[in-house]
Amino acid sequence: VIGDGNNFIRTMANLAEREVDPSVVSDQTGRLTLTTTIAEATQHLLEVRPEHGVYNLTNGGEPMTWYEIARSVYELGGHDRERVSPTSTADYFAKATTPIAPRPTNSVLSLEKIAGSGFVPTDAANELPRYLESLRQNTTVTPH
Repeated sequence: VIGDGNNFIRTMANLAEREVDPSVVSDQTGRLTLTTTIAEATQHLLEVRPEHGVYNLTNGGEPMTWYEIARSVYELGGHDRERVSPTSTADYFAKATTPIAPRPTNSVLSLEKIAGSGFVPTDAANELPRYLESLRQNTTVTPH
């Protein structure tokens, strides 16, 4: 989840600024979920009161690997995206010095049900520059 506090995007932006060249897993695919999207979806569901059940939620757009996301963060921050190198989950775990939360290789969630309620999440690729700009300005990202 991407918002205030520690998260993958903030970490990659900080590494880029510190001139660190990270290895990032390239075999885990999903979509980012911004806290602003969670807030907007929650408000939508409270207003429209759709049928009860489980509603998956992430931002929309094409799924990306963590490696692809990291490269985007570097590029959007004005850094060379080639400084980010791919690694497998197995190799990443092998090099870890602290406990790592296991992650599925494919965490892409279906957004059909929430879209059927009338809420279409914004594309994560469009939200990423906005979020990074808020980090640069040291401001809080607010829902649209």
